Amino acid sequence: MIDKDGIERPDTFDCNMIEIKNVKRKIKFDDKYSFRPRNIFFRFWAAIFRGLAICVFNPFMFLRYHMYTFGTKHRKKLRNKPFIITCNHVHLFDDLSVGTNLFAWRKIYFTTLSKNIKRPAIGFFLRSLGGIPVPAESLSGMKKFNEDIGYLLDHNKPVLYNPEGSLWPYYREIRPFKRGAFAMAVKNNVPVLPLIALFKRKKKRNGKYKYLMYFAMCAPVYPDNSLPERERIEKLTQQVYLKSKEVAQEWYSIQDCGFENEQNKMKLKPRKTLFFEDDKWIVKVKGENNLQNV
Repeated sequence: MIDKDGIERPDTFDCNMIEIKNVKRKIKFDDKYSFRPRNIFFRFWAAIFRGLAICVFNPFMFLRYHMYTFGTKHRKKLRNKPFIITCNHVHLFDDLSVGTNLFAWRKIYFTTLSKNIKRPAIGFFLRSLGGIPVPAESLSGMKKFNEDIGYLLDHNKPVLYNPEGSLWPYYREIRPFKRGAFAMAVKNNVPVLPLIALFKRKKKRNGKYKYLMYFAMCAPVYPDNSLPERERIEKLTQQVYLKSKEVAQEWYSIQDCGFENEQNKMKLKPRKTLFFEDDKWIVKVKGENNLQNV
């Protein structure tokens, strides 16, 4: 299908746009695989490598994409507590940005396709930064995966999910969410922290576009323990999905983000004329001292 920006997308939402090649590492993701690293030498290396990534990757994202995060005050509510993060998957580096920038002070584990871990070098580096493969083709592996995720949450380790299930670069809409992340949140009785990746773009002289990347962090959403488990999962899924969709739609509708089919030509700047409070976008009108809710 062709989206509203003229980009060809897969016909189904859970199909990746970028083909994963060079899957050469022979790893079996079954009940014998350790989804959470236990080797002390690997953990020591991972700590060093993560420190290097924070020092190198963060400046790169700021210089290349002008990356900025709205709503970071919500991190304080979850300090030293376990939680699950959800984020739309629209950039190659969105998960790494969350782990090394938004939560540089705290180790974040993130789920990823098992094929990514099978890639030489890249798979090893992803594991070092907290990547956990999803064993979608193994029932015994999925059981062990859920146990290890539960262990991490039980030991106050946050885990990041991409509930859309696939990577669609620079896609502006929020695709339907799968229930896995929310089932884990309910079963382990932990909140979900909704995170939304957003973009602006500028046209270059060669006709290509430069993208600017932003994140909006919403207030944590807690499972409704008054409901049966299945209904609890469904309600939590819908709450986070609708909130993510609302935040993304408002972002692209209130300002000029560089897309041709936009009708609003208001140019807003983060922290100067555009703010994010109580999960709502707030615009500072020129010549006025008050902020106005969108």
